[in-house]
Amino acid sequence: MPTIKEVAQLAGCSVATVSRVINNNGYVKEKTKEKIEKAIQQLNYQPNEAARTLFKQKSKIIGLLLPDISNPFFTLIARGVEDIAVKYGYQVLIGNSDNDSDKVRTYLSTFASYNCAGLITTALNEHDIENVLKPMKIPFVFIDRTNHEHGGIATNHFEGGKLQAQIIHDGNSKSVLIIHEDLSINAFNQRIEGVESVLNEHDIKFIRMSAQSIDDNDKLFDCIQQQQVDSIICSNDLLAIKILGRIQQYGYIVPTDLQVIGYDNIPFSEMTFPQITTIDQSAYHLGELAVSQLLNVGGSRKTQLDNEVALSVRKRASIRK
Repeated sequence: MPTIKEVAQLAGCSVATVSRVINNNGYVKEKTKEKIEKAIQQLNYQPNEAARTLFKQKSKIIGLLLPDISNPFFTLIARGVEDIAVKYGYQVLIGNSDNDSDKVRTYLSTFASYNCAGLITTALNEHDIENVLKPMKIPFVFIDRTNHEHGGIATNHFEGGKLQAQIIHDGNSKSVLIIHEDLSINAFNQRIEGVESVLNEHDIKFIRMSAQSIDDNDKLFDCIQQQQVDSIICSNDLLAIKILGRIQQYGYIVPTDLQVIGYDNIPFSEMTFPQITTIDQSAYHLGELAVSQLLNVGGSRKTQLDNEVALSVRKRASIRK
């Protein structure tokens, strides 16, 4: 494997000059720079990233901590993060927290041991993560699950919930079943608050059920029958896809008998029959913006309001016209 010394010899300059070019640190004459770049290409020289990390106490690695990479929403975030990170010469180290505090702490220690240049995280607990990272002096950006105190990159989940409810109302709904994920997670709680604000405004009856409780088929079926449910609002698309399959097994026709709406606009929402109406919160773009903020590229750091990603509706066949 060629060394930096061999590059310097071929280019006819000092090792220090080659180092300045590789690290883009300090002035080098354009003619000399061209010779060095030509020598690097000719020798197929690859800088020793481990040595550079030890010298600088900072790597070209970004830590990305997500709840569950198997969820397509978080996969899209990861892709957005990676595409921008690679563009600026960084690699991404991904961890799955599974919303488990012990796994979070383990991954944070791992990221620190790799001298990560920064961390992007969908926080399990913002205070815990902040308390761990600040002493380590690792820059971090929260994504998706944020609050006004810590900021970060997110959509307005309250407005997203309102959009869900308004679409259901437009379909002439009279009785709504809201099936929600863990409401201790601020994003899900805000969506439910947005949904209920619109339903209350229009005097539409509604009932809540947790995602865990629908694993009991009889309980879901009984609720739909007893409450004369004509519409189901789900906290995310994975839940909406699951519900769609269940109610079709009961013989309900969507959207004639029951409307269904999800949230996230994951690719699978277009692969069901009928296709699921959903709220698009641009997961890929969330990832792009998070890296841009972390690396402070593409513009100066902005306020939480400026970093809210716009929501859009993807109205499909699971909602009555």
